[in-house]
Amino acid sequence: MPGRVFGLWWFIKMNFTCPYCGRETTITDPNHSANRSAIDTHNSEEEYLSLNHVAIACPNQECKKLTLTVNLARHRDYDYDDYDLRVLKSWTLLPASTSKPQPNYIPLALREDYYEACAVLPHSAKASATLSRRCLQGIVRDFWDIPAGKRGNLGAELSYIKDKVSEDTWEGIQAIRSVGDIGAHMEKDVNYVVDVEPEEASLLIELIEMLFDEWYVQRHKTKQRSMRAKELAAKKIKEKKEAKQASQKAKTEKEDE
Repeated sequence: MPGRVFGLWWFIKMNFTCPYCGRETTITDPNHSANRSAIDTHNSEEEYLSLNHVAIACPNQECKKLTLTVNLARHRDYDYDDYDLRVLKSWTLLPASTSKPQPNYIPLALREDYYEACAVLPHSAKASATLSRRCLQGIVRDFWDIPAGKRGNLGAELSYIKDKVSEDTWEGIQAIRSVGDIGAHMEKDVNYVVDVEPEEASLLIELIEMLFDEWYVQRHKTKQRSMRAKELAAKKIKEKKEAKQASQKAKTEKEDE
């Protein structure tokens, strides 16, 4: 979509979240590259254009992957040093999609549908939304263990969990369902190809990311906290038992003297 391009000087220091490892960091000179190349085809009806790139290397030593974005921009009056220009089209070349890394404790089939929905979004909003709806139904069925007798279309299964989820989560789901054709087609089979706009398909992806975080990630964190609490309690019980045994042993040895 058209928009203002950042002046190259903006990239000296900037906040950045790596799309590969999810690490939040600050990017400085050694980890970025930004350049502009004028398109000198003066006989074309398209004038004052340049091709620009921004490359960022993740400073996380366990990642170090490259993010690469290219855009086509229009300048004013052949002033290629002018930062007040308009982006006509932008492409993210690396990574291949806007998907966020998801933990392995989320079922593989759900992660694959999510990653594919993100990857296909720039090419087909219909395909992306269809994959997202299938992923959404898989999430609901897996996380809430929907019994076979309650399974049907996505709309019915969402209604089944209404009283099981937080009010904020339910309002988020309903907000997505109210957008364009998405809501209408949630009542249909999830393999039905949904005619949606890219922005609507993006909302579905955001809903999936929200549910991954609020359901799977939070459940995992709760289990981890519970496990640590149990381990700590077991350690304390063991220490008390050992201390009692040591005290009893010392008492016995003293009596034998």
